Amino acid sequence: MPLYNPDIGLISRIQKYSTNDGPGIRNTVFFKGCPLRCQWCSNPELIRAKPDLLFTPSKCISCGLCIDVCTHGALSFDEGDTIIVDREECAACGECVDVCPEGAFELVGVEISVGDLTAELLKDEVFYQTSGGGVTFSGGEPLYQAGFVRQVAEGLKKAGIHTALDTAGDVSWCRFEEVLDVIDLVLYDIKVADRDLHQQLTGRDNDLILANAKMVSMKGIPMHIRMVIVPGINDSMDELSARMMLISELESVKQIDLLPYHRYGVGKYAQLGLDYQLEDLAEYSEEKIETIRSHIASYGIPVIVGG
Repeated sequence: MPLYNPDIGLISRIQKYSTNDGPGIRNTVFFKGCPLRCQWCSNPELIRAKPDLLFTPSKCISCGLCIDVCTHGALSFDEGDTIIVDREECAACGECVDVCPEGAFELVGVEISVGDLTAELLKDEVFYQTSGGGVTFSGGEPLYQAGFVRQVAEGLKKAGIHTALDTAGDVSWCRFEEVLDVIDLVLYDIKVADRDLHQQLTGRDNDLILANAKMVSMKGIPMHIRMVIVPGINDSMDELSARMMLISELESVKQIDLLPYHRYGVGKYAQLGLDYQLEDLAEYSEEKIETIRSHIASYGIPVIVGG
């Protein structure tokens, strides 16, 4: 992970008027960079800690303007006059984005200063205050840019705005320490209980994640646990029970956000030139979700489906 300038953040977007990332109406800031490689990830454009280029072939009219301006030799025509993106050569510089007349290219990942992001977020102060909402820092993994997050959160707190941190927790504890005193709520992802299964499904074990969850709880900071469920992957009753046993030990947990698997982000993989590992996986039926919700609710913690 590269060292960040704490005065400059790398984000993908600000999602306005969200109601799924904490209480009330919120703006959610999505940061680039994540240590995990979850097989079901719906935001693969946020994994790399650098800008990424999305390409949508169906929008391309084969005009060739992008090839003419690409100084890295990353773009070419195939035999059928379809644009080919050489991902090894692409620097995600945005030259093709600027000239494409049909919007076939999109650059994900822009640098923004503490002042500019804070000012943008403060524009919606009235919505936060009237709805009991605020700002959520999400990702990717926002704690990769903890110094930047802290400065923005400080500015928001001075204005009396509620702040939430959405984290997978797989970072050094010192990064939590940088921000927790200016965070009102932690949305904490616990994806799998079993250590080996976690390694298999995400590329990393969950030792650090679980240790940090305990530390956050010991600090007394309110937590919402986000439980992603994926059909046939991490939704067995044994696995769900094991997760709930871990969660039940976290005294500051106020709510569980049950997040059923969906296919909203599948198209992004093709746009990034990546293969999607769960191509044949279907979404849940309402009946199955209710069965899982009821099982989780039996542990005595409020459960919200969808977060």
